[in-house]
Amino acid sequence: MRRSGAREPSRAAAASARLLGYAPAVARQVAALSASRFIARMFRGDASLWATAPSDRRLIRNRLGWLRSPGRMVREAPRLEAFAAEAATEGIRQVVLLGMGGSSLCVEVFRRVFPPSRGQPRITVLDSTVPAAVRRVESDIDPARTLFVVSSKSGTTGETLALQAYFWAKMRRLRGRAASRHFVAITDPGTPLSAEASARGYRATFHNAPDIGGRYSALSYFGLLPAALGGVDIAALLGSAIRMLERCGPSAAVADNPGLTLGAVLGVLARRGRDKVVLGVDPQLRPLGLWIEQLLAESTGKNGRGLVPVDAPPAAAVSRSGLAEPDGVAVVMTIEGGRATRPRARRAGTKTPTIVMPLRDRFDLGGAMVQWEIATAVAGAVLGVNPFDEPNVAEGKKNTAAALEEYDATGRLGEEEPGLVEGRARVFLGGVRPSSRRPARLSAVLEAFLKARRRGDYVAVLAYVDPENASLRAALERLRSRLHSITGRAVTIGYGPRYLHSTGQLHKGGPNRGLFIAIVPDDGTVLPIPGKPYDFETLKQAQALGDYRSLKRRGRRILRLRSADGAAGALRALAAALRALPTSSRAPVRRRVLRRRS
Repeated sequence: MRRSGAREPSRAAAASARLLGYAPAVARQVAALSASRFIARMFRGDASLWATAPSDRRLIRNRLGWLRSPGRMVREAPRLEAFAAEAATEGIRQVVLLGMGGSSLCVEVFRRVFPPSRGQPRITVLDSTVPAAVRRVESDIDPARTLFVVSSKSGTTGETLALQAYFWAKMRRLRGRAASRHFVAITDPGTPLSAEASARGYRATFHNAPDIGGRYSALSYFGLLPAALGGVDIAALLGSAIRMLERCGPSAAVADNPGLTLGAVLGVLARRGRDKVVLGVDPQLRPLGLWIEQLLAESTGKNGRGLVPVDAPPAAAVSRSGLAEPDGVAVVMTIEGGRATRPRARRAGTKTPTIVMPLRDRFDLGGAMVQWEIATAVAGAVLGVNPFDEPNVAEGKKNTAAALEEYDATGRLGEEEPGLVEGRARVFLGGVRPSSRRPARLSAVLEAFLKARRRGDYVAVLAYVDPENASLRAALERLRSRLHSITGRAVTIGYGPRYLHSTGQLHKGGPNRGLFIAIVPDDGTVLPIPGKPYDFETLKQAQALGDYRSLKRRGRRILRLRSADGAAGALRALAAALRALPTSSRAPVRRRVLRRRS
């Protein structure tokens, strides 16, 4: 295990910013935050910074534990490291994390930024109900050497419990009573998952502090236990986080507070129409963009407002489209000695306000996470939203449950009549009036859909495919590039159902500026979920249908492509339809004046 005894992780270098003409407005906002003693009040738990209603204030006061978590967890580091050493000694060579959203994305960051050293278990994250993803993990494990970490704050997350049921049944068949030694739970005290883990005799249950919300939980048991199992020096990560808390705390000068300054920039620019936060992340830190995406989108996307994170595509695509967006701000994260994106930052900076955040080494990741958490809390206050709730996430869950009830009663999901049937694909359209009642080809429907864009819009591709399939990821990046060329708009990619626990809140509760293209292939695989009357394919389809209904009911513009040709076939059909569109489709768009607030 990598130790920090002989080495103290360096403090992140100072960020630089080029704000173009927005610097005076940002300076005024920082001065206002200073005058209101924002940071001192936040650190003492003053919920009035974000809400007036008593119920909202009670919720917020029970969601600020992330400010104390690094200090708590540094005392827990020896226990976590001892637990990890014991598991490795007993022959555990692979750890599979079963979780969603805040319980999984931080683990994905740590596992990819810190590959396991020799002799340490390999970490796999499974946060998908796509049958191909479940099968991939199942075929990759050695049951005798695998530890499953079941991770859910509420202990009721539907996807996580379905995955737990599947692998518990498998391990019981293969390992008998010894199966319980292959499971660990991370949850809040008193949850159904905690009770189930106790009844089954799991190897251990780690009860997280209940005053930490899911997307702010990276530096708690949710992120640090899997990191320790993978051999990460969590003491070094926490040391970086504690130093960043000091730099952002009440005793620090406001002008030198990196969290407050970043949050002020993001909030002020969003109020003035630049609500796209384009993330250019060094390849060594690449998965950090996913974590920032959830933090920003789920925290700020509500009440018709919000920041729209755009995790910039890999280097080849970035070199074509750049980090510049006419209604965005670029945030570039570099690491010393890495293939940094400074040249791209300079290019973006000529047209787009740009912030460069340098990290000296990978362990500065802990401090960067704290900085982003504080910045998100500040940006929420500037935008006038509560960054600690997620009021619209439950809509999709309720619609999914309703769809599954329909399936249980009738044996099928209650689809609407399709506006178009082309080959083995069915297309459903919401929030956009078709130009004709007669069925048209997919390319014509897609062209009409994209022409419904307005000033300030973005395009979101929502793909219910295995996120670890390299060929599918490449095909999605090609779709992103084509959509950017056709529309001239920022394009994001979300993997279903992962995005439901991340950007899904922004899609429903944020500004109505998204054009959503949902790609929902039929895997053609029957993978039963023990104890349920449906399988993983049905669950996946119900989740996509539930989200479609939520977005359509809210008047959002959504095109859902359901294909019986599998994931590759669905992407080929959409790519062919896009190729048939003339580049001139980018011309006349409906103009809308963005509301500008000082």
